[in-house]
Amino acid sequence: MWLEELNEELDKLRYDENYIIKICEKIRGTESRIAIESYEVATKFVIEHNMLTCAYPWILYNKGWAYFDATDFEAATTLYEDAYQIFKENNNIDGQLATSAALVSGYSVQQKLSKAIEHGMEGIELAEQVGNYERLTQIKGNLAALYMEIDEYKKAKELLDQIENTPRVYTNAFKVVCYTNQAECCNHLGNPDQAIVYITKALELAEEYIPKMVPNVLKEMAHIYATRGCYHKAEEYFIKSVELAKAVGAQLYLQDALLYWTELDLKQGRYKETVDKLQQVEEGIEKAKSIRNLNKVYLNMSKGYKGLGDYEQAYAYLEKHMELEKQMQAIRSAESMELLNRKREEEEGKIYKFLYKQTEALNGVGHTILSNLDKEGIFNIVAKEIQGLIQADIIQIGIYNEEEGILYNELSIEKGQRLVIGPRSIFEDSFWAYSVKHKQDILVMDIEKEYSRYFENFKEYLEKIREKKEYVVETIPYSLIFVPIILKDKVIGVISTQAYKKDSFNLKDLSTLKTLSNFLGIGLENARLYMEVEYASKYDVLTKVFNRKELFKQTTHMYEQLRESKNANRALCILMIDVDDFKRINDVYGHQEGDKVLERVADLIQASIGEEDRVGRYGGEEFMVAIPDGTLEQCVQKAELIRKNVEKAVITSALGIPIPITVSIGGATLNTREYALEQMINCADKELFIAKNSGKNKVSIYHHKESLGV
Repeated sequence: MWLEELNEELDKLRYDENYIIKICEKIRGTESRIAIESYEVATKFVIEHNMLTCAYPWILYNKGWAYFDATDFEAATTLYEDAYQIFKENNNIDGQLATSAALVSGYSVQQKLSKAIEHGMEGIELAEQVGNYERLTQIKGNLAALYMEIDEYKKAKELLDQIENTPRVYTNAFKVVCYTNQAECCNHLGNPDQAIVYITKALELAEEYIPKMVPNVLKEMAHIYATRGCYHKAEEYFIKSVELAKAVGAQLYLQDALLYWTELDLKQGRYKETVDKLQQVEEGIEKAKSIRNLNKVYLNMSKGYKGLGDYEQAYAYLEKHMELEKQMQAIRSAESMELLNRKREEEEGKIYKFLYKQTEALNGVGHTILSNLDKEGIFNIVAKEIQGLIQADIIQIGIYNEEEGILYNELSIEKGQRLVIGPRSIFEDSFWAYSVKHKQDILVMDIEKEYSRYFENFKEYLEKIREKKEYVVETIPYSLIFVPIILKDKVIGVISTQAYKKDSFNLKDLSTLKTLSNFLGIGLENARLYMEVEYASKYDVLTKVFNRKELFKQTTHMYEQLRESKNANRALCILMIDVDDFKRINDVYGHQEGDKVLERVADLIQASIGEEDRVGRYGGEEFMVAIPDGTLEQCVQKAELIRKNVEKAVITSALGIPIPITVSIGGATLNTREYALEQMINCADKELFIAKNSGKNKVSIYHHKESLGV
């Protein structure tokens, strides 16, 4: 089945060779053995169709990762080197940077650190030169892992902190790796509580987006809990990690889990289990030539045999461990490591200088946004600031409704012109949808080359945006930034800048937008809370009509306007409405059903009156309506309309039983020059008493000194 799907996917390369990136991404989600077979099929296809400059090196690069996952680091590195040379010959910068990052990993685990550092330095220089910040952070992340290979956890954490302080243009898979490595560093540096924070983030991301990485995250989770002395919990996580690693065929993760598990065995005096587990992984780790892991194997073997009383074997492994320690010490003091240390410090200086300048520049803007409690005002402030800080042709802000899966366009400005654009579904392929679903920033320098990371069918995407007429200019923007607006770990919207020219944006622009998105998220939440408080101060929470206080305020304002009019004959109609037998409804059907009845009655009243009329909950099951300039006939008509609409309404209980409802209505239509508002309300109240005592489901209206029963 998979082979048929793969052949269908490969056929798409005839129209777009860059689609190979998406194909390889799908292959990487499969088990290692299947992945390697799939790359073989893909290799045969691209060679047959002479796709040797783009598709072929990307296959080599991804196939290298399959061998890396299978712990065949030498084979992986050879494939990376081959891919790197082809990318370099064809001036494929992104390919060069991707393979540079991979080579840092491949050589690091083999302890060929001078080569790893050489590729890392070269990659950093090139990435900074062309502004490819995603690959820049990947290379730095892999150099942090290099520090971890030689137990330099403090320096590794400094590099990881740099990445964390840089605007995030990297994938969720890379985030998982960074969080996991941060957790391991914190654990080794004596901060297990902070380690738990990082590893929890890693696990949430891995479970949602990259299940294949879960075994490694669980292994580190177990390691941290073991450090904290929570042995039972650590044991549970180790068991899960090993089971999952076996299930997905992740040899690298399996070796690591068993290796770290032995440390827990040693703490609990389980020496036989220690030796048994290490014997399962020793040969594979020796073959992989990972000095760091091999060093752990030898040390733990020595402790395990010592615990079993086999001092000869214990001493033999201790000697092996001490020999590797010498090698690691020599590596730490090598000239290439000094070069890397200087580069790390230099990069740290750059980032902090950049962040300081940006914070200084945007502090005032943030204060302005946060002090504004009007949503539209906030959007306008943000748009104005972006126009002053970023050279963009298009600025857009979409607010996300999670229940509907829709992004509603709140702001769209193209070349200074305000546009009206319809809503977007996150279930349709687009950069907007990807940013929401993956909680990920997107920085695109050339849409035609980079689209395949985010969705499959570029042609279909273009047709949709042209059909929706999203842009004034006929061409599409080539440079794009999309930043999710995140509040309390939930995406509440997306902010985007776009430009028609390629390579229009840089890291500073992304960082600016990221900072503005943070202010925007807090500002919108403040505005929402303010609106909620304002709403609650005016409206009844249950029925959504005016509460008693606001009802009197609105009615008093209406009364005074009518009274102060030059026309002396202006009247106000007050209707008092009471739900008949409401206590019986509560007693028979329950208070929840009673609440539903009140909600429905309020809706029906609202639907039966005019725009200038005011309705509110007077108290309990009683409502009041104020109608300006209402004649006797009009008041009677509106009262009758309310009564009939309620009588006809079908309300069904949670058990499916119909609940019959009616209302009694008393009213008064009086001249505002002759009567005080309190008198009007009293008159309407007395008429309500008459309607109730006349058999209920009746209307009775008072007019001057006459009572009219209907």
